[in-house]
Parts: sequence; C-alpha cells; structure tokens
Amino acid sequence: MIQVIGRVFQILEELSLDGEVSLEALCRVTSLNKGTLCNILRSMIEPGYVRRTRCGHYQLGENFRELALGGPFDFPALEQMRGAVRALADDTRESGVIATLRGTRVSILAQAQYQRSLMVNTLEIYAALSLYHSVSGRILLACLSPERRAHVVREEGMPGPQWNNIDSPEKLEAACAAIRRDGISVMENPSLEIVSFAVPVRTASGDNIVSMGLTVPLARCHAGDRKKVISLLRENAEKLETQRKNTREV
Repeated sequence: MIQVIGRVFQILEELSLDGEVSLEALCRVTSLNKGTLCNILRSMIEPGYVRRTRCGHYQLGENFRELALGGPFDFPALEQMRGAVRALADDTRESGVIATLRGTRVSILAQAQYQRSLMVNTLEIYAALSLYHSVSGRILLACLSPERRAHVVREEGMPGPQWNNIDSPEKLEAACAAIRRDGISVMENPSLEIVSFAVPVRTASGDNIVSMGLTVPLARCHAGDRKKVISLLRENAEKLETQRKNTREV
C-alpha cells in the first residue's frame, strides 16, 4: 500500500512538471509495467485527479488543481460570476445562483436575489443544494465525464426517491443524457410552490462546468412566463461563457 502511494506521488510530480505525459514516459519514471500503471491511473482518473487527453497522454485533472489551489476559480473568475448572477436576477426579477461540484458536494459560487413583494426564500433553498434533488446538482452531474460520474455515484449511491426513483446505472445515464440533450434541468416543487431551472456554463479551460440557475414561484411561472425565463437564463449563461473564454484568450 505504501509503495502504491509512493508511485501515485511520482505520477503527480511528473505530470506537474511536464504538463502532458505519455504512458511510456510514466512507465520509465515509475519503473512500473503498463498493466499496473494503467490500474493506478484509472483509479486517479475516476475522481478527476488525472485526465486522459485526446492523443492518449495524461495530465493533471481539474479536481487535483482545485485541491492544490483551494478552489477551482481565481478571484477575477468569481467576480465575473457574481456580476453574471446579479445580471440574471435583474433581467428575470427572480433569484439566481451559480454552483459547481466539489467532490460529490454542490458548492455555491455566487447568488443574487431580486427584491420584490413575493419572493422565494433562497437563503433556505440554496443553503444545502442536493446533488440529486436540485436542478444545479443534476445539471452538474449530467455534464461530468462518464468516469467522474461513475465515481460520484459509487460515493453517493443511486438517487432513488430523490430523482424519479432512479435505481440503476442505465436509468441514471438515460436521465443525464436527456438533460444534456435539452441543455437544461427543470424541477417543480409543489409543496414549496416553486419551479427551478439550471443550465450548464463551461469555464475558460473547457473542462470544468458550473451551473447557472434560478428559482421562481409557480404563481409567476405560467407557460409564456416560463419560456421567457428560460430564454433569459440561456442568454445570461452564454454571456458568462463568452466572458470566461475571452478571459482565457487574454
């Protein structure tokens, strides 16, 4: 076990130095055969600490960078997100939130509330966003790589009653595929008399995903209103995505 941990650190050190490394190069550095090395790399890929590139090489994953830096986003990125969610709240006159996944937990990056007579108590709703029972959690899960999604499910188990009684990998993959196809997650909560929406936003790296969402009282979300809200949500998400890409280019 101790030897394996030592090999893991060797791999991480090599990837941090060279950025993108072939399997053959890692074999030379670690003195491991390909079979053993592939097993170790697979265990590092699943939680997102290492990723495989299109050409078959290996590099540090977003989760490792997040762990090393204490968070996946720098201050300018967070300021952009705060501005974006305030713009969303102003445009829709509703409550907005931007979130990401840290491990298996939905973590809020920014939120804003529009002041009006009938308001959703987002302090309570957003305080503990559920992975399976929130639109933010569902959109983030759906946009993970299959390996990372499988790792999350192994840690958290199947959604069950938290999400349409999903109790098998096949049902979960079908639900996630539907979200990716539609580009949006929608959930009504009749007991709280609200409906929530969330869409994905790719960050500058193209690897990490955040969700942009909002919550609306059902009384203000009839058919025509719902279309307008979704349109404004998508527009604001696209603006943030463009900002992040432009920031990367600079």
